[in-house]
Amino acid sequence: MRIAASAFWLQKAGNQPTEYEDAFASMFYKDDADALLAFRCAVADGATETSFSGLWAYVLALAYAEQRLTHIDAASIAPLTAEWQQQLANFRQEKPLPWYAEEKLSHGAYATLLGLHLAVDGTWQATSVGDSNLFQVRDETIIAATPYTRADQFNNHPTLLSTDMPSNAAVDPQHAAGTWQVGDYFFLMTDALAQTFLKQDLVRRFKRLRKQRRFESLVEKLRADQWCKNDDVTLIRIRLISQE
Repeated sequence: MRIAASAFWLQKAGNQPTEYEDAFASMFYKDDADALLAFRCAVADGATETSFSGLWAYVLALAYAEQRLTHIDAASIAPLTAEWQQQLANFRQEKPLPWYAEEKLSHGAYATLLGLHLAVDGTWQATSVGDSNLFQVRDETIIAATPYTRADQFNNHPTLLSTDMPSNAAVDPQHAAGTWQVGDYFFLMTDALAQTFLKQDLVRRFKRLRKQRRFESLVEKLRADQWCKNDDVTLIRIRLISQE
């Protein structure tokens, strides 16, 4: 199996790159002969209204890519909250937080998560919590989308994974699966970009993207034209080159 994978991102307009609260991660799995057996990637969207949600989003995305998060349940999330707390403790040691930030932090961090597993046997599996979205494109047509298939399905209250364990009690991960062919593309996007993708014909533009700056210019124009809401955006693009 041969694939080409790229990631693009842009923080909310008016914010600094350090304020970007989405996250993405990917990992290639090969055999002893260096042949690719599987590819895992994920995007996550930290909830702006919670503290250090960008860090939590990164912990989640990386854990999925590294196969440390294969099932989303309390047993799998618990060690990740401990990992987030340890990284947070390291940060606070270097830079103590003001009292109001500490109080906000006590409520936990929240994020969406979307993960994709591509296998050499021509199958794919996706798992999601919240409104980050996956699209499978063949030629110029979207042949699969999960969890949403229409722009009007997006709202301001997606399901979120939290570092506050009781808040995860009602989490019900969505699962999807299918097959892929050589030439297919997969796009993973956080919500603002995914909603725009379902309203605008962006397939060709996303397939042609080569440079980060071109992606930034495209998103800036979509925002200016009010097609895309002003939010952090992330795109992972995967092209299936061969199955051998």
